[in-house]
Amino acid sequence: MLRFKNLGSGSSGNATLVQASSGTGVTHLLVDCGLGIRNLAKRLGEAGLLPDQVDAVFITHEHSDHIGCVRSYALRERIPVYMSAGTWVGMREPDFEGLLRLVADGTSFEVGALQVTPFAVPHDSREPLQLHCTDGATRLGVLTDLGHVTPHVLQHLSGCASLLLEC
Repeated sequence: MLRFKNLGSGSSGNATLVQASSGTGVTHLLVDCGLGIRNLAKRLGEAGLLPDQVDAVFITHEHSDHIGCVRSYALRERIPVYMSAGTWVGMREPDFEGLLRLVADGTSFEVGALQVTPFAVPHDSREPLQLHCTDGATRLGVLTDLGHVTPHVLQHLSGCASLLLEC
């Protein structure tokens, strides 16, 4: 089963939790990490999670309301962080001590029970990526700060059972 919960939206910080359940357990992906670390821990707690129960973080782009505490959170909890090379450069190439996973438009990767596919979107940042993910049965699209809809965006969102818009 695929579920999602928005933990924060707006200029004060963006974060969305995506959860996939399978026969082997539960996977939690945090999309963006724009909150402060205490606020993130509080909101994860309200969602029934401890900070160390998140399996990975996906950063859509380098604006401060999307990256917030990502480096300190990832290093503290030893959680891998996925983002584009352009986003990493836009963040001034911080050292994630081996936890950074660079991803690109259309190249899928797996986090536990989730298959995640990032895709390029128009937005005022270096190399913004949004995503769709699936647990094998249901497909979810996540869009944050989309400049405008393109045929490429529509192609990646076709077949989604749910679409989360944060803009």
